[in-house]
Amino acid sequence: MRLNNDGGPVVKRTLKKALQIIGIILLVLTVLLAAFGGISYSLYYAPEAAELPCRGCEGEARAAAINGFDLYYREIGNNPERPPVVLLHGGPGQSSQTFKDGFDFLADDYRVVFYDQRGSGNSQIRPGADFYTIDLLVEELEALRREVIGADKIILVGHSAGGALATRYAIAYPQHVEKMVLVCALPPNGGQATGGVMMDALIASMNVLAGNLPPADPLEADRQFNELSFKTSANRLYDPSRTSLLEDMGYASLAVNRDITRSTLGGNFDEKLSQLAFPTLVIYGKGDNSTSTGEAMARRISEIIPDATLVAMERSGHWPYLEEPERFQTVLSDFLAE
Repeated sequence: MRLNNDGGPVVKRTLKKALQIIGIILLVLTVLLAAFGGISYSLYYAPEAAELPCRGCEGEARAAAINGFDLYYREIGNNPERPPVVLLHGGPGQSSQTFKDGFDFLADDYRVVFYDQRGSGNSQIRPGADFYTIDLLVEELEALRREVIGADKIILVGHSAGGALATRYAIAYPQHVEKMVLVCALPPNGGQATGGVMMDALIASMNVLAGNLPPADPLEADRQFNELSFKTSANRLYDPSRTSLLEDMGYASLAVNRDITRSTLGGNFDEKLSQLAFPTLVIYGKGDNSTSTGEAMARRISEIIPDATLVAMERSGHWPYLEEPERFQTVLSDFLAE
């Protein structure tokens, strides 16, 4: 009994001391994690985009001068009776070469516009993170519609991150959208409910821990980025052995991908999406294992947009227009003809 009477204060002091030690340990760990996040951030976000002119911008393609950038731009087909189809590539920072010949069939009935967004593919690349935001891509697309395409209304087709651009544009300029097609599309908030510095640091830390630390030289960073993208993209095919589908996808910039992704993350666009009044086709591949572009996200988007039709491509992953071309063409043609 004496142990109970005399030991009480001792136990309390011991417990208090233990809690203090735990608190100090947690504080030290927090500081170390913050420091690691800061160092990772500075390392991962250090490389800037390379300085490159518009490449291949002659012949059937040309340079469209839009908002301070020369954009790689080309067209096929010509039907002034119907709104032009404008293809929005993903990445971000990828290339219109990712569409390959998957949409050439539309040229029989539509004017089809391919372009590489600023800092992407063959378009001009300029160093500076401030050049690469989702909002600037929206304004770039609007300037392209107004100054180069010259049509009051357009049909948007956005693949992957191009889907985020399509929905952001549609929210900003709904009066200029005839129809919208979202293919394995990233949502307008990039699939993240929260953006900001903490998300930046987390992304950087994860990349550093995964050994994806880019070199300082932008061209070498881009080379490694393209090589890694090709390797990891095979996992998003329905049949991972069909890697030939992913060859010759064009040039992608690590810095552009990184900076546009940062600007896209965060926000809730549900209310604005629910106000879109034009027909929308949402296509997803059953084999697309991404939580941001796969079945769950496609279903969610199609439930929010009022006049949306959801279509599953049973034997496709992230590139249904390449993996199941015949069915994809039928689905898209039927939707556009409605």
